[in-house]
Amino acid sequence: MTRREKLKKPSEILKLYSEKLSQGFESRLSPISFDINFSFRSLKTAFLTGFVVFRNGWLLEFDEIIQQKNNNIVRLKYRYHVMDKNKELVFRYDNVAHFPEIKTHPHHKHLPNKVIESNFPNLLDVIEEVEIMIITNLRP
Repeated sequence: MTRREKLKKPSEILKLYSEKLSQGFESRLSPISFDINFSFRSLKTAFLTGFVVFRNGWLLEFDEIIQQKNNNIVRLKYRYHVMDKNKELVFRYDNVAHFPEIKTHPHHKHLPNKVIESNFPNLLDVIEEVEIMIITNLRP
């Protein structure tokens, strides 16, 4: 079997991660549409991109680079960018290594007029945060 043939089959844990995200999206009330794309860089590394459109017209665009390490998924890089219906920034989480003065470096959250500390959210956490903002009519 050639290396190329071996890489056509993603690891089982990456497949499970994809299924978990899809099920999480489908169980939400707010998203009216979504798209998830996986491209596998190797047997144990994948690049995930996509978007979620919410009922109020907000858009979440996302990217993740994930890797299987033993029986766990590790997110090497992520970006969760939320815009309102006018394409104005609501917030964005990412782990690009800028803003070293922030305690949670490299993890941080961009708001329209500032950058703040953040936890290490996952995609479903961000969707939940947007849903709460929509339901409570809050905005940063």
